[in-house]
Amino acid sequence: MALMGGFARIGNNEITILVNDAENNSDIDPQEAQQTLEIAEANLRKAEGKRQTIEANLALRRARTRVEALNTI
Repeated sequence: MALMGGFARIGNNEITILVNDAENNSDIDPQEAQQTLEIAEANLRKAEGKRQTIEANLALRRARTRVEALNTI
């Protein structure tokens, strides 16, 4: 499962996970995920200004998370 953004809280032997978005790894197309990662890396390299850099970093983090979810046992 790919979890994007959020946080986890542990207390009283319980884990609470709050995320902005989640995607089951069986729903992720490996070729599309890899292509999206490559595009996100390219977009970060050519980002100009603070806003574009922030947006490109967020897209890159999401793309990496999706690829990593596919590579997790």
